[in-house]
Amino acid sequence: MNYWLDLFTGTTWEEFRKAGANISGFRERMRKSERRVKPGDVFLCYLTGVMRWVGALEVVGPTRDASPIWESDAFPVRFAVKPLVMLDPACGVPMERFEGRLDFYCGPEQRGGFKAFLRMSPNLFKRDGDGMVILEALREAERNPVATPIDPRKLARKPSYFNVEFRKGKVAIPTVVSVPEQDDDEPAAADSKPSSEPATRHTEIQYHLLRLGAELGLDVWVARNDRGRSYNGEILGAMANMLDELPTQFNEPNDRTDRRPLAQGQHHPGGIRD
Repeated sequence: MNYWLDLFTGTTWEEFRKAGANISGFRERMRKSERRVKPGDVFLCYLTGVMRWVGALEVVGPTRDASPIWESDAFPVRFAVKPLVMLDPACGVPMERFEGRLDFYCGPEQRGGFKAFLRMSPNLFKRDGDGMVILEALREAERNPVATPIDPRKLARKPSYFNVEFRKGKVAIPTVVSVPEQDDDEPAAADSKPSSEPATRHTEIQYHLLRLGAELGLDVWVARNDRGRSYNGEILGAMANMLDELPTQFNEPNDRTDRRPLAQGQHHPGGIRD
């Protein structure tokens, strides 16, 4: 059994519950994750904006049920689910309770960025123990509910959506990228540099490009000598969807060959070309 992150806004969580809480869905760009999610796995539900864990869902299996559930998006990559825990947002478990207990929240330096783990779903928990800790906290909150105030504006807030295209070979593939408003989930850049290693502008740009690629559902790669650099409390080489090495067409011999000066009329034997 694996644990997976399942992201909701206050609005989509309410729509999910009103529809019967038996189908959870994700965007089309996450289609390749569909084969990795197995029956018996658990989705742990997190509300963005208000930073609370509100539910646990056992995966029954993929479903082609296309019933309208959410107003903002069809979320066509769908799974039939069985609720294990369902909480009202006011009784949800605040993320702050898990500081120092989770792989993506080891200490205050991860607060806000959370190693980019909360930027897409479904996202596999690296440690099963983290999922177990959150699930037990959810069950305790269900047994002994305690309501705490929530800013209604954050609960009702929706991310901005942008239509973009990325290229796969010669084919342009349209997709939608969500960009949440600045809030407690992600601190301002000025506050995000680790004090022990001030980030350069170059590292900051690398970080944002790698994160964007992962959000588009792409595999990403960064040069070996940059993998130990960090920004926003996260090491670049440990970011989501990071490849350990490039495909063979980008190996070192080809890379060197691709950089040789060419005489007029010559063509590279390999590498990337427009």
